[in-house]
Amino acid sequence: MNSSQFPSEPAAAAKPAPYCAFPGCKVPPTDTCSRCLETRYCSKVHQTAHWKWHKKICVAPQKKISAPVPLKGSLKEEEEDEVKCVVCLDNVVNAKLKPCGHSATCRECTQELMNLKEPCPLCRKLIASFTVGKWQSTIGEHGLWLTSLKNLTQLAGGEGFNEFFRNQFNGNEATYLRWKEVFDELEIGNARDVGPDLPLEQQVLMITKSEDLVKLRALAKLCSLEFFEDSSLSVTVEKRILEVLVLAMPPVVEKKVRGKKRKQKKKQNDPQKLEIFDACAALVDACNWVEDWDDSRRYFERAKEGYEEQLGPDDAKTLEATRSLIMSTAYEYSDEEFIEKLRYLVKRCERALGEENAVTLETR
Repeated sequence: MNSSQFPSEPAAAAKPAPYCAFPGCKVPPTDTCSRCLETRYCSKVHQTAHWKWHKKICVAPQKKISAPVPLKGSLKEEEEDEVKCVVCLDNVVNAKLKPCGHSATCRECTQELMNLKEPCPLCRKLIASFTVGKWQSTIGEHGLWLTSLKNLTQLAGGEGFNEFFRNQFNGNEATYLRWKEVFDELEIGNARDVGPDLPLEQQVLMITKSEDLVKLRALAKLCSLEFFEDSSLSVTVEKRILEVLVLAMPPVVEKKVRGKKRKQKKKQNDPQKLEIFDACAALVDACNWVEDWDDSRRYFERAKEGYEEQLGPDDAKTLEATRSLIMSTAYEYSDEEFIEKLRYLVKRCERALGEENAVTLETR
């Protein structure tokens, strides 16, 4: 066996981080993760809150050197089989089924399943439609579809970047510069930070698992309807933005009052909370794009309740979220109930915003 497959000597210990690993926390750490012995926290509270995300990359030190470093093209057969179509066992999985969202078949077999009116092989739900793309099964729930991969590859190719944008916007210099600024924020397609051998799709997937809001928001813009039209990647990025914002919220402070513990009341109009509710509203649009109506409604309700708490029931954002929620759940009501809810909302808008800004009465 080639000795180069094993590290010749243990890597030098990394310099301890000066701050707690919990996003946004600037307190010096005192506790260390007992598993990886690398990530450090200021308290058990922050360590517990961060575990959901840290566990995805947490590896015990002995496991990092207990196995040989895999060489390029040396995947085992069973690992390769994981990305093969479960029907033909030959083609690579490249179809994502709707509405269940599973990805276990190739395009040809998926089309045949639909022709025969067969259900999804995994959950047995009927297949309404499917999209074709590249699914990274080793990343878990994160997927990067061919639309974005093709465009990003072209963008990252030096002169291909300029050619792509100028063709995309037909010489519109202002739009070209705006999108160039967004792409520059991603810092992908080069070896400066991530290494020359890391595939471009892996660089993008690393962003979707990171806590860098600047890069996440830049990626959200690029996969929007205006540009890449990549609905699957849009949902992944918007969900990650929401996760990072929630993680950055400081823990609830408790104080003792006359021998009893009482939660300290927060002031309204908390900018961090409003940012979270805005992220929920953005995630609604992404979920609607992929026709995930259950999640869409859940985030609608969260945004509406949050706006009511922070801004009050008569704020424009609260009223718009209420209107959208009524429209998205119209199937639950009779025509009379549906129209009555809208009429009541119109009256609220007239009182709060004036008649000229009130929403119009929509019907089904």
